[in-house]
Amino acid sequence: MAANHQNWGAESLWQDLEPLLPGLSIEVLARTDSTNSVLLERVRSEHRSAGERSNERAGERGGFGRRAHDMQPCLLVAEHQTAGRGRMGRLWHAEAGASLTFSLALPLALSDWSGLSLAVGCAMAEALEPQPASPPRLQLKWPNDLWLDGRKLGGILIETVTAGEQRIAVIGVGLNIRPQKTGNESQFMSGYASLDELGPGLTAPEVLRRVARPLILAVTGFAQGGFGAWQHRYEARDLLRGRPLTAGGTEGVGAGVSVQGELLMDVQGQRQTISAGEVSVRLQASEPPAC
Repeated sequence: MAANHQNWGAESLWQDLEPLLPGLSIEVLARTDSTNSVLLERVRSEHRSAGERSNERAGERGGFGRRAHDMQPCLLVAEHQTAGRGRMGRLWHAEAGASLTFSLALPLALSDWSGLSLAVGCAMAEALEPQPASPPRLQLKWPNDLWLDGRKLGGILIETVTAGEQRIAVIGVGLNIRPQKTGNESQFMSGYASLDELGPGLTAPEVLRRVARPLILAVTGFAQGGFGAWQHRYEARDLLRGRPLTAGGTEGVGAGVSVQGELLMDVQGQRQTISAGEVSVRLQASEPPAC
């Protein structure tokens, strides 16, 4: 049976985004393990010999002129991602048609990368809920998750790889579009939310068109102001502020985020800072804040 592919409008999206990222290409894959892994491997494969690359290119299909080993920006979308990854090696299950999974790769020269995932999450939340209620339905769980109505909606994974004198950032995004029946245990531990609760009838291509431009603007503008330019906007959607939580083995109450994007916690009367790294942060069982 032929696959039921979605209409992504990739060419019109490319026309909208390419002026923001000259040299950008957009590719849509029917199925892949992880869009982040694909893009990272393309960069790493630059170290192969020119002969190997020439042979591999012969049968490749590029997206709007892209070759697999170009170092130009690329937006890679997967209709079905079979082995998506989150922080700390967690797998992210995505049923075909039920999720939006994509990665953006681009050269990025930053003196300080602190808080980039927070800015990306904030930009996407604002794009998806531009006129939020008080408190917003879409909130941000430090350091890289989006939650809707107190349940996990999606996540962000930022990885980097060196290519010669350049550093390439690969920004992976996974968002639930509609309910799905299966997933790994960790994916449902925080509840499950999907964007059709926020906008009934939303499709993955429509969501991509909403978030792609704000994402690119957030990333390319990050070098100018760092997370400090986003701190106030993040605080408006901070899920953890004022909530009992556990970070690693430390228990305390969320107290916002620092100008460097660190998690602030009040622990037995003392203010502590937590850097992202490989620390797992969980809300403690408590009544959710009133909506």
